[in-house]
Amino acid sequence: MTVDSNSCRIEPHDGRADPQGRCDEEIRENEEVTIRSRLSTLWCVVVSLVVLFSLLSAAATGPATATIEKGTIASTSGTTPANGAASASDSEIVSAVTTESATGSNGVARWDIGGTFSRPTYTGTAGDPVKIRHIVDTSENDTAYLLVGGNRLTDSGGTVGFVDVLRVSGDSTTINTRLIGTRESNVDSCSFADVSCDLKFKDENGDVVAESLRGLRAELPSATGAGGLARPLVPERYRIAITGGTFIIRDSGAVDPVEVAAESDLVLQQPELHDEIEVFTTPNANMIDSDEESKSVSVLRENGLNRTAVTKGDRVVLGFESTGIWGALSYFAKQKANESIEAGTSVDHDILADLLEADEGVSLTVHQTNLSGNEHRSELDLAAADAEDITLFFAERQYIESEGSSQPPARFYLAIDTSDGGPFTDDPDPGNEFSVEFSLEGAEGERYAFRRNGDQPPAAFNPVSVTTDQVQEQYPYYENINGQASVETSFSIQERYVEYDHVADDRTLLVEADNGTITGTTSILPAPDLSAIIVQDKTETQFRTQSELTYDNGNFSVDSELTNATTGSKASYRLYQGQMLQDSRPVLIVKNASNPDRLRLTNATTDLTVTRGGSLANLTATVENVGQLRNRDRLALDVDNGTIVGEHHVTVRPGATENETFSGLNADLEPGEYPYLLTIDEDVVSGTLTVEADPAVTRVDNGRGSGDKTGESVGEGGSKYATGDDNGDNNESSENDSTGEGARAGTANGTDGGAPSEERPDEGPATFLPFGIGTRETFGGTVLVGATYLLGHWV
Repeated sequence: MTVDSNSCRIEPHDGRADPQGRCDEEIRENEEVTIRSRLSTLWCVVVSLVVLFSLLSAAATGPATATIEKGTIASTSGTTPANGAASASDSEIVSAVTTESATGSNGVARWDIGGTFSRPTYTGTAGDPVKIRHIVDTSENDTAYLLVGGNRLTDSGGTVGFVDVLRVSGDSTTINTRLIGTRESNVDSCSFADVSCDLKFKDENGDVVAESLRGLRAELPSATGAGGLARPLVPERYRIAITGGTFIIRDSGAVDPVEVAAESDLVLQQPELHDEIEVFTTPNANMIDSDEESKSVSVLRENGLNRTAVTKGDRVVLGFESTGIWGALSYFAKQKANESIEAGTSVDHDILADLLEADEGVSLTVHQTNLSGNEHRSELDLAAADAEDITLFFAERQYIESEGSSQPPARFYLAIDTSDGGPFTDDPDPGNEFSVEFSLEGAEGERYAFRRNGDQPPAAFNPVSVTTDQVQEQYPYYENINGQASVETSFSIQERYVEYDHVADDRTLLVEADNGTITGTTSILPAPDLSAIIVQDKTETQFRTQSELTYDNGNFSVDSELTNATTGSKASYRLYQGQMLQDSRPVLIVKNASNPDRLRLTNATTDLTVTRGGSLANLTATVENVGQLRNRDRLALDVDNGTIVGEHHVTVRPGATENETFSGLNADLEPGEYPYLLTIDEDVVSGTLTVEADPAVTRVDNGRGSGDKTGESVGEGGSKYATGDDNGDNNESSENDSTGEGARAGTANGTDGGAPSEERPDEGPATFLPFGIGTRETFGGTVLVGATYLLGHWV
């Protein structure tokens, strides 16, 4: 072993660095051997105490921090990753090897690189950016590097299959995990030809095997993971360390930094897709304040409603929550307009369109489902849409479950205009229904793979095609089971309307004098500038007021400030949304807005007596309009629950009356009392109709055989009346009918079947006929006796 007493530089003969960093060289100068040896030993002790004190301070404060010195053992924080696995380099850090360095004023060579991480473990999602907060301290001529990966897998002992070295400085480094390892990586990777790095990779014997990442890829591509990624960085634990530029390649393939200022871990998790799509509706963009501060999801919510029925001309807002896509979105945002994706901001929707067109296995479809006939299907055309028709929003921080600011937004929103000429292939019409599907697609057993291009890093978005019947793309992080995840929702288009509760046939709004409130329902969304202007002309001054509409679940109300206005007076009403006129109507002040033209019955007949069959002309009523509008309604009469009905329509001006009668109806009822009702416009008057018999009418009934004296002549009053011989004839006829055939049969047989003729001495034959029958018998018993003798037998 040789010793350089000026720099305390140790050069072991076997080429290995002394793990203890001892400085016990043999000083061969003649006169100062003892003194210089003691001073050198004392200096080494002082340096060792300083290093020890630094390590104890770092352990007390938490983050890994150290200053790399030549001739000292590289220090680590000794922290354990969140997943409980010790860092693979914890037991394999070796002392610093010989490197070129500046010499301090005290004669000791020193690396002026210091660093610390804000956390022992950074957690993110594969495919998303992760912000690494750190402090890197270097001298003017020194360069600090960030080692990513190169560590062993805890469970299998193999390596993670990836290693990258980045030039770093400042207080943070954002790693886009979708791009790292590709030629589109967002960090200064030493694998890029235009990034200058001073690196040395040595084997465990201390021999240099490569002096660049490209050289390491050529020498040991598979064992170290330097050969390049086969696909985007997968979910795994990756070591990160602030180091110098010298590394040791272990036999296992792990890459360990020789000098470590700080060390931590980056843990990438599996991407997830939220199981539902958020839907709400908000007014058109020109209805909301367009200041930069208002371009956020919270403003859309404040002016919108959580409903899936979208009013024609308004915007439907669709919210999607997914991880693993934000690295690609960030890349397209940078390429499209040099923009960054930040929570609570909005960007051009073309960024999302670029992601959907890339072979990333991400798809979004919005199309009409209720087609009829030869109707064309209306679909969302995101790529061809204008910027004013669709806006891409990113969720505010309060809507994100993340660990501090190191995570990107997890939810994005599309605000889509439904006006004519918008982003749909065919203009959506009221009644149209739409389906929404967001998918992360893949084929079972297939994996996303980069297309290789020699020894250059692969292109981030030029994968080997997946050729199946159903899937042409492959999401980078799905390969098992079906390899696909999707969520769906729907929305519909409804017409734009305002419906008022109280309105006349001529569209006049009716406002009650003792209330002054205009109410109704509307599909127009509430907005801060939706208001009504009411103007009333008076004899002395003109009345004008402007009031904002208040909402309650689709219902609205507005104070017209016309309380105590004169009944019958008029005003004008105009509804505005912002500066756009939505409706204009006349206003009429009424006493009762629910019945402003109500008709009432006055002076109606309630007690009427008529002769049977007589006219109901004396049944009259006066119809009065007690409202403020001309009205036409049906006046109806109902006698005895429908026995007699009559109706006709009556038109009455406000404050006027009309006299009505029922002269066209007759009382064709039996004598007696009958109830009746007069009704018009829910006003009812009841009365009693008395029907009397007509004394001038005699009712004659020729029926017989029932045992009743139906042969009598009876008046309408029910009494018998007759004169002269006719009375005797009638009486006899009734008696004969009442005795019936049995009486006649008894006389013919000499029995007592009836009264014998000898008991009536005044009934002798007046004229002889060929049959030997008297005149009375002939006319009194023609039917019975005549039938008997003509037929030749008794019946």
